This record gives sequence, C-alpha cells and structure tokens, in this order.
Amino acid sequence: MKEQLALVEAKAKEDLALAEEKKLAQLVLIFTNREIALDQEISSLCQTEKEIKKRLFDKGQEYIDLESKVLPLRTRAVELEKKAEATKAKMAKLEERATNQEVQLGHVKAELTQQAENFKKTEVELIEDAVDAYAAGFEDALAQVACAHPEMNALPFTTSNHVVDGQIVPKAPSS
Repeated sequence: MKEQLALVEAKAKEDLALAEEKKLAQLVLIFTNREIALDQEISSLCQTEKEIKKRLFDKGQEYIDLESKVLPLRTRAVELEKKAEATKAKMAKLEERATNQEVQLGHVKAELTQQAENFKKTEVELIEDAVDAYAAGFEDALAQVACAHPEMNALPFTTSNHVVDGQIVPKAPSS
C-alpha cells in the first residue's frame, strides 16, 4: 500500500507537473501571441509614424514653397503701401499748390478786372479829351474862317452837324 500510495502520489505529481507544464505552455502561447500582436502593432505604429513624418515633411515643404511665393508678395505690398503714402503726401502738396494757385488766380483776376475798369475809364477820359480837343480846334478854325470872312453866317457849322447828299444836316443822336 505504501507503494501504491507512492505510485498514486507520483502519478498525481506527474499529472500535476504535466498540468502545470500545459498551463505554462498555454501561458507561453498567450504571451507569444500577445508579443506577436504587440510587435505587429508596434510595426504598424512605426509605419504610421513614418507616413506621418513623410506627410509632415511634405507639408513643411509645401509651406516653404507657399512662403517663398507669399514673401515677395508681402514685400511688394509693403513697397506699394510706402509708395501709396508717398503719393498721398505728393497729392496733398499738389492740392495745396493748386489751392494756392487758385487763390493767386483769383487775385490776378481781380487785379485784371480792376485794370480793365481803369483802362475803360482812361479810354473814356481820352475820348472825351480828344472830342474836346477836336471841338476846340473846330471852333478855333471856324473863328478863323469867320474872321477872314466876316460876312459869312457861321451858325450852321457845328460839330453836331454833318453833310448828307450835299446838304448840312444835324447828326442823329447815337443810342
């Protein structure tokens, strides 16, 4: 009996060892499968990381290309803004000059108007002086004729008459 008991114990130990070996093999298989799955996941993540890095690099290149196109436009915009400011300043100066010239033109027009009025007055005065001188000369000549020919009637001879068809007639008043 001791021998049987020892055999049963040995068999039980052997079965237990075999069961533990089986469990251990199952655990190793589970861990191996998990390791394979993790390796595949890591491999997939590495591939995804490579793709993301490539996309990031491509986007970076695209950004650099776009920036290289935008930078000259920004520079041009700044230059145009400076030119616009300079042009505004020039326009302000030109507007000021135009205003000053308009004021000066107004003064010149006023001066010319005054001169025209003065010339008109002077013209009227000169014409009156010429008429007076003509009338005085005519009267002096008529007096000389009357002196040389005392029998002659000098009344029809005046500056307000003129000759029409051989007749002495009064001038029509000018309107």
